[in-house]
Amino acid sequence: MKLKLKKVIIPALAATIVAGGGFSIANAANLQDKPAQAQEANEDQSQANLVKQAKISEEAATKTALEKVPGTVNEVELEDEDGTIVYGFEIVSKDGSQQEVKIDAQTGKVVKVEADNVEENDAQDQAQLAKQAKITEEAATKTALEKVPGTVHAVELEDENGTIVYDVEINSTDGSKQSVKVDAQTGKVVKVELEDDKNEVEENDQE
Repeated sequence: MKLKLKKVIIPALAATIVAGGGFSIANAANLQDKPAQAQEANEDQSQANLVKQAKISEEAATKTALEKVPGTVNEVELEDEDGTIVYGFEIVSKDGSQQEVKIDAQTGKVVKVEADNVEENDAQDQAQLAKQAKITEEAATKTALEKVPGTVHAVELEDENGTIVYDVEINSTDGSKQSVKVDAQTGKVVKVELEDDKNEVEENDQE
């Protein structure tokens, strides 16, 4: 009888240990989630505090913003700008541009309208550089791959000290990341740069 009793007790203890281990793992997972949860809670609390100070509703602010810049609202958020509580709107206007409109959350007045057009400016810069290029992107890419065989990751026109170049980023066959600069007017390789440590190899103009 004693032997049977031991056989019953041992599995019971094992089950308790396993259950306890599972509980500890769950606790560890919960502890890892706490920083992210705390950050979200702080952001929610910050928004809640700003809402308490706002005298006009989000709906009223949205109406004012869209009257100023007709289009589609992408995002709206309450912000504290140097002590002034504002609704910040990101709007895609009817002409396709991205505009940021700030509405005073206490007076309801428009306090700022600015173009949120970083991508648009980049596209305009590329268009201006393309006008000065005499060789095509395809030709420059071919030249770059002859110099550094591999897979092209990205191609972009750049102005390097007055010289327009195609910057061809390549994942080379040896696993390294290389940046090959090809003169957009002559088609010659002017620079090969190892992206990993930014070591540069200047090319001979005769190559």
